[in-house]
Amino acid sequence: MAAETATRVGVRRDGLVGNRWALVGGIVYLLEWLAILWVGAVGAGAAIVRGTSERDLLSTYAGHADAVGALAGWLAVVLLGRVLVFVGIRHALVESGHRHPLTDLAVVAASVSVTLEVASYGLATTAATRSAADDRTGVVLADQLGVGLNLMIGGGLGVAIVCTSYVMWRSGLFSTALCVTGLVSGVAIVGAQLTVSPGLAAVFDVLYFFPLVFWVWMIWAGVVLWRRTPSHGH
Repeated sequence: MAAETATRVGVRRDGLVGNRWALVGGIVYLLEWLAILWVGAVGAGAAIVRGTSERDLLSTYAGHADAVGALAGWLAVVLLGRVLVFVGIRHALVESGHRHPLTDLAVVAASVSVTLEVASYGLATTAATRSAADDRTGVVLADQLGVGLNLMIGGGLGVAIVCTSYVMWRSGLFSTALCVTGLVSGVAIVGAQLTVSPGLAAVFDVLYFFPLVFWVWMIWAGVVLWRRTPSHGH
C-alpha cells in the first residue's frame, strides 16, 4: 500500500532522499501574488507590461511610486524561492546518488531568470520615481526598458525546468507523469522565449500560459520530496 501511494504522488521506486526545500521555495515564490494582486487593486498593475498604451502607462505610475516600490522590494525577496526550488531538487538528486551537471546548470539558469525579473521591477521603481518628477519621457523609457528585461526571463526558467526534469526522469526515481509535466512546461517556456518578437506575439501569448503547468510541476515535485524527507530532516 505504501509503495502504491508513493507511485501515485510521483515516486517510481525506493531510493529517493527528499527534502523540504523545494516545496518551501515554491511556496515562497508564489507569495509574489500577494503583491501582484495588491498593486492591481490600487491601479498600478500595468507596470512593465508589453502593449500598454502610453496613456495607461502614465496613469499606472502616477501617484503609485510607493506601491510600485513595495512590489519591487517584495519580489526581490520572494522570487528567490524560485531558485530554491531547483536547489532543493538538485540536492535531492545528489543525496540519492544522481548528481548531474545539468542540475548545476539548472540552478544557474534559474538564478539568471530571477535576476532579470528583479532588475525589470527595479526599472519600474525608476519609472515611478520619474512619474513623481513629472518626467513623462523618463517614465516611458524606464518602463519599456523594464519590459525588455521582463521578456527575457523565460529562457533561463525554461532551460532550468527542462534540465531538471530530464535528470529526474533519467534517475528513475520519479514518475513518468511528473517528469513529462516538467518537460512539457519547460519546452513551452523556452518556446515562448524564442517568440518574443512582435511578429510572433500571438504564439508567445499562447505559450506564456505554460508557467501555470510549471507551477503544478513545481508543487507536485515539492510535495514528493517533502514526503520522502528522512526523519532526521534535510
